[in-house]
Amino acid sequence: MTLPPLNALKAFDAAGRHQSFMLAAQELHVSPASISRFIKQLETNLGLTLFVRHANGVSLTEQGEQYLLAVQPSLQTIAAVSERFRQQNVKTKLKIVAIPAIAETWLVNRLWSFQQQHEEIQINLVMDDQLVVDDQLVPLHPNEATIVLNYSHGDREGADCFAMPKDKLTLVCNHEVAQTLKQPNDIYKHNLLVDADWKEDWYAWLKAATLPTDLPKQYQEFERYSMVLHATLAGLGVAIGHTTLLKSYLKTGALVAPFDVQATSTKQFYAVVAKNTQRESVKAFVNWFIGQPHF
Repeated sequence: MTLPPLNALKAFDAAGRHQSFMLAAQELHVSPASISRFIKQLETNLGLTLFVRHANGVSLTEQGEQYLLAVQPSLQTIAAVSERFRQQNVKTKLKIVAIPAIAETWLVNRLWSFQQQHEEIQINLVMDDQLVVDDQLVPLHPNEATIVLNYSHGDREGADCFAMPKDKLTLVCNHEVAQTLKQPNDIYKHNLLVDADWKEDWYAWLKAATLPTDLPKQYQEFERYSMVLHATLAGLGVAIGHTTLLKSYLKTGALVAPFDVQATSTKQFYAVVAKNTQRESVKAFVNWFIGQPHF
C-alpha cells in the first residue's frame, strides 16, 4: 500500500475547505508557498490536477472535489482515534481533602487497592486539621472532582454525605498491656491515651463500661489520632479505637480489644461530595469508600 505524504493530505484538506492557499497556510501555521509545494507534491503523486489556479485564488477541479470527499473523513477518523488514545493516557484528577485520622490511619494504607481498580484516576490527597472544626471550608461543586472525608453528623447543607460501614468505639491496647487487664476498672493502671479533638469518644466508652465518665488525672493527650495509635502500639497505655479505622490492626493482632464493651458515637466517618455530582471519579471513590455501589 502506497499512501501520499500525510502533510500533503493535510494541506490539501485545508486548501480544499477554504478554497484558498492563503487561508490554509494560516490554519496550518505555514507559508502559502509551503501549501503550494504540498499541493504540487500531491498532484504529482496522484497524477491529477486538484486545483485550478486563478489570478485571485484557486478552486477545486472535479477530481479535486471527489478526492476531498474521500480524504476528509479519513483525516477526521485518524484525528478522533488519536485523541481517544491520548485521553486514555491522561489520568483523571481527584482531590481528596481528609481529616488526619482518616488519611493517616486508614486511607494511605488502602489507596493502592482503589488505584488498582481505577488506574485512570490520579489522587491528590490533602490533610486538613480544620475539617475537624468546619468542613464548609472546602467548597464543593457538582462539576469538580473534590471529596471531603470527615468525622461528623453527615448533615452538611448542599452536599451528599455517604457513611463508611458503621463505626463502633472500643478500648484497644497492645498484647502486653492486654495481659494486665482483667476488668474494665483495670484501665486506670495505665495511661489513658486521648485525642484532643475526640474526648467525647472516651466519655461514651466509659459510660458503656459503667465507669465514671470523667477522665482521670492520669491521661495523656495527643494532637492527632495517628499519634494515639502509635503510642498504643508502643504500649504506652490504652486508647479508644474506632473499629472502622483500626480493623486491620485488630485483625492482625497488632492491637487487642480486651473487653467486649462497645459504644456508639453520634458521629460517623463520611465522604462528603457536592449534591448531584457529575464526576465519575467522585462516584467511583464513594462506591469504594462505603463498600457498596451507590452510583
